[in-house]
Amino acid sequence: MAVNAESRIVDGVVEAILERRLRSGTKLSEPELCEIYDCGRTDVRRALVILATRKTVELRPNRGAFVRVPSQPEAHNVFQARRAIEKTLARNAAQHATGADLAELDHVVGAEILARKNGDRAKAIRLSGEFHMVLAKIGQNDVLAEFLHELIMRSSLIIGLFAGSSHVLCQDEEHGEIASAIRSGDGTRAGDLLEAHLRHIEAQLVFDAPAEASDLRQILGG
Repeated sequence: MAVNAESRIVDGVVEAILERRLRSGTKLSEPELCEIYDCGRTDVRRALVILATRKTVELRPNRGAFVRVPSQPEAHNVFQARRAIEKTLARNAAQHATGADLAELDHVVGAEILARKNGDRAKAIRLSGEFHMVLAKIGQNDVLAEFLHELIMRSSLIIGLFAGSSHVLCQDEEHGEIASAIRSGDGTRAGDLLEAHLRHIEAQLVFDAPAEASDLRQILGG
């Protein structure tokens, strides 16, 4: 099935941010996006609205669309909210996890490790988010899981924009240790490990002002 233009634009922009090819502050020119994705301005504008709703793009009156520049306090608030929500979900998951749930967690952990070994940064970040969403599903609280979905998208983009050159994403053992605590039914340990894991990720963010990208066609059309 063919993917429509607005979905291609949204996916392309998000992937370029996660791969650190598209930096915060970059202008997303409508004519250039039309050319890159071979589509009309209506498709581009719909895609930019979707990206703005996801807090990925800032729409500035009379100036156009730009990749958002999240502030350090905003990033801290996002990770603080994730810690509060995910500790509860981790404790719940330890109580409710089935064999199939644990197999799903192990599969995502293995795929994430492989993506990092292969140097596929965007895929590794997506799989990291998937691990946390699987954990949320096991935690059986749909309200918290819905909140977490938005927070994971925002934090993934923050990581894509502000991870330092030495950032290692998630340590190989961190998600595995959380899964092991859930497997053993130790909700307290699972929650504590998850909190430490999120603090570790946040501590590696570097909020130096990035240079603005200059060639949108090369970034998204290459």
